[in-house]
Amino acid sequence: MRTLLRVSLLMLLVALCAAVPASADPNGPFVILETPGDGALYYQGQHVQAAYACLAGPLGWPAITCDADTPLGSFIDTTNVGEHTFTVDAVDYAGAETTVTHTYTVIDVNPPAIAIASPGEHAVYSYGAEVFVHYTCDDGPGGSGVLACLGSLPDGAPLPTNRLGTFAVQVDAFDNALNHATAAHFYQVVDLTPPTITVNTPGQDAQYHVGDVVTPDYSCHDDVEGSNVSCSATPIDTSTVGKHTFRVDSRDSSGNSAFATRTYNVVYDFAGFSSPLVAYPSVATAKAGDSVPVKFSLGGYHGMDVLASQPAWKPGCNSTALDSSTAVGSLSYNAGADRYVFLWSTDRSWAGSCRELVVTLRDGTVNLANVQFGK
Repeated sequence: MRTLLRVSLLMLLVALCAAVPASADPNGPFVILETPGDGALYYQGQHVQAAYACLAGPLGWPAITCDADTPLGSFIDTTNVGEHTFTVDAVDYAGAETTVTHTYTVIDVNPPAIAIASPGEHAVYSYGAEVFVHYTCDDGPGGSGVLACLGSLPDGAPLPTNRLGTFAVQVDAFDNALNHATAAHFYQVVDLTPPTITVNTPGQDAQYHVGDVVTPDYSCHDDVEGSNVSCSATPIDTSTVGKHTFRVDSRDSSGNSAFATRTYNVVYDFAGFSSPLVAYPSVATAKAGDSVPVKFSLGGYHGMDVLASQPAWKPGCNSTALDSSTAVGSLSYNAGADRYVFLWSTDRSWAGSCRELVVTLRDGTVNLANVQFGK
């Protein structure tokens, strides 16, 4: 048994001596470098422990130093892709030296990393939003480097947001070792914008006469659906005097709604005072103490409450006075002439003076007339 062991050790030493470089001292110590193997291939980041030993040479002198690039049992360098060397140097007690160097290669088996900054993963964008694509590819420190970084849209390109739905931007990356990676971000384009409403008729604060037939003019438009959206409006009501509101409502298929309103006024069709009064600021004449018929037409009969208040008068023609006095008289309607008449009772003491008559109708309009009274 001991004989067999001695033979085996002798054969190992012979083999090691054959592996010693020619430049080494033939009587120097033996160096066994097991790992890394000469010509070995390792992948980037692989954990490979250095395995080596320094033994006494042919003359039996023990090795007093056994130095290597990495301590025994620690990991060799596999962080950078490419060719590497690992050296072990031994010196024996007699000063003889042996150096063994193995060359090994680290290969890139790791795919590049892809980072998509825009669009965000599962991001939601409004129809027509301005968004730009941005992504990068990186093979990491010590890698073989990025060969290609290809996206379904170029980096920096505008993201299409002119269609509704769910879409994706995909990026493929290749490094110089031809490792491949792919990544995708899905995003959604939704309609968040309500329709726009245009109202041409009625105009804001437009004025119409009682009973006028007014055809509304309006339209609704949506950036996504065009005019194919609901668009309904209230009628233009001119049956009663006063302020009215016209409203248009619209809603698109995404549930966005909008409305627009216009305020308009409905007034009597007042055609001015008839004789004996004249158009303001001209001055009519009347005899003081007589009743003055204040005649006016409103385009039909509208009841006997057409006056907002009892007519009033102010002293002086084209008066700027703030105070006024109630005009005494009564209102009637002549159906044959389609005319209202307010019979204004005057006073004899007004002879030689001028009065400004103020008639305020229920529609809010104020109508004036000047009267010079004689004896």
